[in-house]
Amino acid sequence: MDHDDHDIEQTNRNYILATCAALGGFEEKLNISSGKLEKVYMLGDEALGCLKDLKRAIRAESQNPYKTFLPAIAEFNLIESDLIPIILLHARDSSDLANRFILACVELLVPMTWPIQYDSEEDLENYDPNLLDCYRRYKLALLQPKILEAITGLITGPLSIPYRERSLHDQTVIRLILYFFRNITAIPDLEAKHDLSEETLRMAYLQQKTVLRFCETGIMDLLMAIASNSSETDASEWNVIVLEILYNILRNVSPKDVFNGNTVDDNDSTNILSDKLANLLREETRVKRIKTKNQPTRHGRFGGSFAIKGWDGNTLVSHKPEAAYTDLSVLLNVNKKEDRRGKKRKEMDEINVRKTYVSSTALKNLKDMAQTFIDASFNEFYLSLIKDIERENPKILVKDHVPFFHTMRWFLEYFSYEKELANRKNEQEQKKQQEKDDLFNNGELFVPRHTTVEDDREESGRTGGLVGETTTLLNQEEELTGFDYDQVASAMDLRAFMVCLRWMRTAIEQKLWLHAQVAADNFRQLLITVNAMTKAPQEEYREVAEYIQSNIYHEHSTLDLFTDLLKEYKNQSYGYLESAVKLTHVMLKLLEQYSQKNQVMFVRKKKKAKKTKSNTTTRNESGSGDEHTMDVVSEEESNKAINESEHDNSDDDDGDDDERERELAYREHIFTFQSFEKKYLTVNIVQVYCILLEQFETLSPETLYCITSLFHRIMVKRKVEDVFFKINVLELFNRIIYTYPSLPKSGAMSELVQFIRYCTRQFFNKANEYPLLYVEVLFKNPKGKTSSRIQ
Repeated sequence: MDHDDHDIEQTNRNYILATCAALGGFEEKLNISSGKLEKVYMLGDEALGCLKDLKRAIRAESQNPYKTFLPAIAEFNLIESDLIPIILLHARDSSDLANRFILACVELLVPMTWPIQYDSEEDLENYDPNLLDCYRRYKLALLQPKILEAITGLITGPLSIPYRERSLHDQTVIRLILYFFRNITAIPDLEAKHDLSEETLRMAYLQQKTVLRFCETGIMDLLMAIASNSSETDASEWNVIVLEILYNILRNVSPKDVFNGNTVDDNDSTNILSDKLANLLREETRVKRIKTKNQPTRHGRFGGSFAIKGWDGNTLVSHKPEAAYTDLSVLLNVNKKEDRRGKKRKEMDEINVRKTYVSSTALKNLKDMAQTFIDASFNEFYLSLIKDIERENPKILVKDHVPFFHTMRWFLEYFSYEKELANRKNEQEQKKQQEKDDLFNNGELFVPRHTTVEDDREESGRTGGLVGETTTLLNQEEELTGFDYDQVASAMDLRAFMVCLRWMRTAIEQKLWLHAQVAADNFRQLLITVNAMTKAPQEEYREVAEYIQSNIYHEHSTLDLFTDLLKEYKNQSYGYLESAVKLTHVMLKLLEQYSQKNQVMFVRKKKKAKKTKSNTTTRNESGSGDEHTMDVVSEEESNKAINESEHDNSDDDDGDDDERERELAYREHIFTFQSFEKKYLTVNIVQVYCILLEQFETLSPETLYCITSLFHRIMVKRKVEDVFFKINVLELFNRIIYTYPSLPKSGAMSELVQFIRYCTRQFFNKANEYPLLYVEVLFKNPKGKTSSRIQ
């Protein structure tokens, strides 16, 4: 920083200091009732004007990447020293002057807590590392009692006014308050361990306290009301802000934790703590076992030397007792120099990186919010957002797609848990009713129900006998479940699927990997929900699911998109790779079921037409020799041909446009699942899966099952074994087998170990038949070739 910039910064600091001093301050005042001196905040003569001056100063350098006023405000602790005392001073006052003071404070709080964004390298260079700590202190101070209540009181007045009668000032106040709520939820928690100070731990669970305060002050109900009216004109302009707030709240919590969060009463809190303690002790024991598995026990009190002879004749001597237990590769690499070459770092995971909510009260509040949102707000909220995305509304920015897909996936997954629970309860009720019926109608004596003529007429006049009885049973089932697919109808629409697929393709092309990850997670949950609809007792839901699946699988570009998620993997985060693996598992399973149910399937693929005049005859000749291909000329092409014959004297520009449009033709192929499955039977796909499998100690059982399922599909079902006979794959399998005894027991890990043992047996059987396989495992197959010798 040069001398002129330093002078400007010092001048701005002096201006902020003088303005803050003129706001007011604490003075000692005698409390008559208690007779003690108390510190009371006293406003300055021009306090309201000083707040406006601070707002103008912040706005003046809003476009400047290098800030001077905001750091000075943070240094002088304006929020805790002045703004919060001013809000508390006017919290109980409902006059216009009090509202003006609170609104002026909010106008300063919004830019002071604006989310940190790094849109360019210049922003990253000017980033203050202490700014995030200041934000956390701001958030902790603003969450104290009476602050949010006073700020929420500003928005109730403008919202009570009809939309057509609201002024520009009312709309600005509503948007300003919603931005304040968004900024508060966007401040991340501090990542801290449990053995730190109390103040640090308070910073580590700010988001949990935010949810509790939002529920206490009615802010959560206000957000649900705005979301439920998103289809109306008076609330549609705020749907993106509400979307960001929901995303910030649900970003680091799984739907399963929320669903299981409030199943315990207060009396069982001791059991919860004991279970948590037992889990921590179990994890500590597991980690300790891993660290000490190669060390001698306390009974090995005698030393010794161990000599290892290598293939080159050299002898390695180790005088450590650990040499008798540790792995041979570790001993051989003791004296090896560390590789100092740089490694490409993977991108960091940005979603579900830590556990934010640990309180049962917070989880219960989130569960109530999720149930209310699904019941009253889901359809209207996401339908309005889908319309805005399709219309390319300017308020929908690129960054808004991540909250959109993440929150939709979150609520759909939570809905699946509620639906599954409701179905289990319904089955239990039906089972109890069946037991009662069997008890009274056991074949010994049957007493018919006494009916009157009026009852018979009502019974016969319902909807025609058996149809009416079936409809009644279905209605009773819906009443028993309490959750119906109509509550998520906006997501179970083909428009939502197409929006997700289009943005997934755009994200891959533009290398927006976080966007591709959340879109893949959302599409996977959409497919799971559609698969559940195919098993619903209502025929209407089954027809909708059939219609959606037929349209999705009909496009060849959609099927290629799933393989591109894996082929484009280089240095993306493990979260991206895990999302791609889970989507592949669900898609292959559902597509295989759908192809087995439909004997003949067609997929449509765009193909560029030849520019020569004889392209039609050539295409027909090639198509006649293909038994599985059928050329289909679209209606648009036929209409264009008719228009060309009628308008031969058209302009040259129009002719060029028509010729360009004719270059794209649709060709429909008979789809076979085996031919599509071949795209996953490659060395590259297995190598990508092994990159994720390197984290086998921390992977969830669900992810391990998805990896094992594809490996089993490749090696056992399709008998493609050579893709696993690579040195890095076999080394990873050997490491998993070696570490398996110290890993937590799960069914998915057991299945993976069973597959590894089968794979290694097949490898040695092939090696006995073909000894050069020991050499071939050291090399990767050339592109476009397969190792047919092994087969």
